[in-house]
Amino acid sequence: MSTPELVRVTIDEKEVHVPKGMGIVETALAAGIEIPVFCYEPRLGAPIGACRMCLVEIEGMPKLQAGCTLTAQDGMVVRTARTSVKAAEGQNATLEFILVNHPLDCPVCDKGGECPLQDLTFRYGPGKTRMNFEKTTFEKPIPISPTIALDRERCILCYRCTRFKRGRERRRPARRAQPRRAVDHHDVRRRAV
Repeated sequence: MSTPELVRVTIDEKEVHVPKGMGIVETALAAGIEIPVFCYEPRLGAPIGACRMCLVEIEGMPKLQAGCTLTAQDGMVVRTARTSVKAAEGQNATLEFILVNHPLDCPVCDKGGECPLQDLTFRYGPGKTRMNFEKTTFEKPIPISPTIALDRERCILCYRCTRFKRGRERRRPARRAQPRRAVDHHDVRRRAV
């Protein structure tokens, strides 16, 4: 068995040696640094960078990058929100956008006290919002599978539910597969009535 090639990565001015190709989120953890994530879940397949919570600044790249989709390369210099004003502003804007229509009923929410959004908002959030318009409300919940119901008011667009559902359907034997058609929220509402 061969030893994996190690690369040198600098994250927030901490140098760490990790196997080439290791994800930047794991590389940061190896350096003792947390990069916040919502959509990243290794058991659901390849990272998709949908939530944008993991925005980092990479030396030599003009724009912020989704850290969960990047892999460690030799000589890479990464700055997280701890050391990069640009990355911190990106994370604050991401959280602010996620919370635009999210109900602020944490004390009575069934996830109150154990909610990743609540935790990350307290740790990384901007503290106040620039948005001052009425929140959009939706009919609740929409069943998207026998085991998953989508609450669009609390949805943070991480795609975990749809990736989980897709993975479950792939593991199902072919004889059980049912024809599917694309539906939008108007179709779901009509069927519910």
